[in-house]
Parts: sequence; structure tokens; C-alpha cells
Amino acid sequence: MHNSQITLIITIFVIIARKFYINNCCKFYVIRNNRKMSEQDWIKSALKSKGCKLKDVAEALGITSPRVTDIIKGTREVQSDELLPLAEMLGLSVKSLLVSLREGRRIIAPSDNVGSSLPILGKLFGDGSLVPLSPESPIQQIAVPPDAQNIEGLYCYIMGDNSMAGEIRAGDILIAADPRIHFYPMVPGGIFLITGPNDTLAARQFLKTDTGESWLVPVPPQPNPAFESWRFDMLPVELKNPEPAPNSASDATPEKGTQIAGHRTVHTEDIFAAVLWVHRRYMPASNA
Repeated sequence: MHNSQITLIITIFVIIARKFYINNCCKFYVIRNNRKMSEQDWIKSALKSKGCKLKDVAEALGITSPRVTDIIKGTREVQSDELLPLAEMLGLSVKSLLVSLREGRRIIAPSDNVGSSLPILGKLFGDGSLVPLSPESPIQQIAVPPDAQNIEGLYCYIMGDNSMAGEIRAGDILIAADPRIHFYPMVPGGIFLITGPNDTLAARQFLKTDTGESWLVPVPPQPNPAFESWRFDMLPVELKNPEPAPNSASDATPEKGTQIAGHRTVHTEDIFAAVLWVHRRYMPASNA
């Protein structure tokens, strides 16, 4: 083979290699730069658990409420000067916030688990109200339970009244876990935190009646009409029959949050967290 032929073959090989390299690099660049940012719905849930609203975030970050909505929708990135105040509002380190924003869900970075504690997010009341903890409160945080696998999806509150006194007394500290992260069976006796209209959050116990009906009920020392009981339908709304037969009111599928015979119906989507730990300060009864 002549030198001219060898040179020609090498030249053709170089041209093909360059074309392959450029095409693939451009393709990779286009993919990276057109990658859709993750939606950040977890931020909305975290804010609700703390009794915060979007306007509170906007004020802390120095932006407008629509810009906060864009962050949650995944159409706007969190800017560098917004990371620290947002992390503080969500109870995360900046490292965990960055990981969470990247994955589109609340994640605690592994190095943040060691020796960490849970902030007490406020006081829960039987009517669904959540009152922020006073800065003067002697207890602002609590140690993570030693048997917790991780602190992702854990939320800490103080019970504000006697609506659950049969199980959780006023003043007790409860730690609830997102059942989608921490295993918790949906069985009678379980205590759940239920979201409701107007950003309410209330604790109720799962009860199964003798007739087989499922209810979520308060456990006060005496009946109190301010503490409502709710029917519990464990079948997700999207699995219900979307087209009930006409004129069959008894078989009609209730929508989320509807009232049946004066009682709200709660679905699994309404469960915010399940109570896994309760801390109680022992106070001996006085003989005086």
C-alpha cells in the first residue's frame, strides 16, 4: 500500500471520528440544557407542616409570591442568595436542600443525620389549627429517636389540647412520620395526622366499628363537638368509579373532602403522617 493511500485512509478516519465526537457532544449538551427542572411539591407540604404560607417564603427570600410558585412548579431555580433562608424555613441544611431540589423530594443528606435533632413545628389542636411555637418556649427541638432509620419525613409537634387525651395528652411531644417513607400499617388503633380545608392539620385515631365501618376519631376525656369524627375510606380517590350510575345516590362515590350524613370523608391522600413516637413528661399526682 502506497503512502498516499495510507494518508487518505487516516484522513477519512479522522473526519469520521470528529463528526461522531461533535454530534454526540452536541447531543449531550442539548440534553443537559433542555433537562426539565424537577417540580418541588415537597416544599409546599413542608411549609404546611410548619404552618407557613407562600407569602412567608416570599418575604424571607425577598421575592414575590408568584416567583415562589414558579420554584414549586419547577420553572424557576432557587438562587444562591436564597438557599440559606429557604433551608432555615424548611428545617434543612443547605446541603440537604440542594439534594432535595435536585431530586424533587425532601431528602436529608447522609452526613446531616449524625447527631441531628428535630425542630418542634408547633402545637396541634383538635380543631385542626396549628399554632407556631413561641420563641420563649423552653423546648424548641428534640433528639431523633434512636431507632429511626433516617430523619427524612419526620415531623415533631406538641399536643395543644385534650382532643387525643386517651392516647396523647396535652403537652406531650409527638413525632409523626410520612408513611410513604417510613413503614406504618394502616390498621385500627393507628394515629394519623390528617390534612383538611384551609391548611388544617389534626390528629385522629383509626377505629373500626362492629359493623365494619372505618372512622378517624378524636379521643377526648369527654365528648366535645369541636372535635369532629370523620369517615375513613382507604381506597384512593383515583381508584373510585368515576362514573356512578345515575339516580344511585347511595352508591355514588364521594369526592375528596365531601360530607356524608354530616361527616367529612377522609381518603389516604389526606394522611399527612402517622404518629410513631410520643414523649411524655411524668408528673406524679398530688395527694394534697
